[in-house]
Amino acid sequence: MSKWKIILGLVVMLSIGTFVVITMTKDGVDKIEKAVGSVHGKYTSIELIHIAKVADNRVIAFHEVNQEGRKLMVAELKKNLLGWNFEKGFSVSAREERRYSVLGEYAVMVGRMPYFDDFHEVKIETANGDVHTATIIESEKGNRYNYRGYWFYIASKEESEEIFSASVYIVTEDGEVVEEIEKPDNEPLY
Repeated sequence: MSKWKIILGLVVMLSIGTFVVITMTKDGVDKIEKAVGSVHGKYTSIELIHIAKVADNRVIAFHEVNQEGRKLMVAELKKNLLGWNFEKGFSVSAREERRYSVLGEYAVMVGRMPYFDDFHEVKIETANGDVHTATIIESEKGNRYNYRGYWFYIASKEESEEIFSASVYIVTEDGEVVEEIEKPDNEPLY
């Protein structure tokens, strides 16, 4: 009989633990979305599309804002005892193919992902020959600017100059370059 009590106790504890973890995760996303939304005001609709955790108490949040069409916004948030706080951010307009900025301790390069049937990944090649693969954020909505999502790469602040001057390529599964994404004329935002 005591064997069944132990098993039942473990099942109950696992169930409670799972519920707490799921609730905390959902609550964390809601609080991040609220912190990002507070920057834009209550009359601006935002859609949180991706959160990249860069440290225990820091995230980079990618979100779309519906201002004169959809615009990608990138925000660095830091968690303290009172919750998530906006630190720094930048936006990417529909006309820009790529943009970069230094957000606190991190350098972020982000761009639009155009439609290509044989697209596989986005490669970033630095002047010294290092090759990095960007993370893709697939867009669930169609849009009038003919792109299907975004790509991004996060590096340390120390790597920022190297990353900002890198070449960016859209590549097929066979390694063939479909398109080179031109370096923007603007200087990095600090």
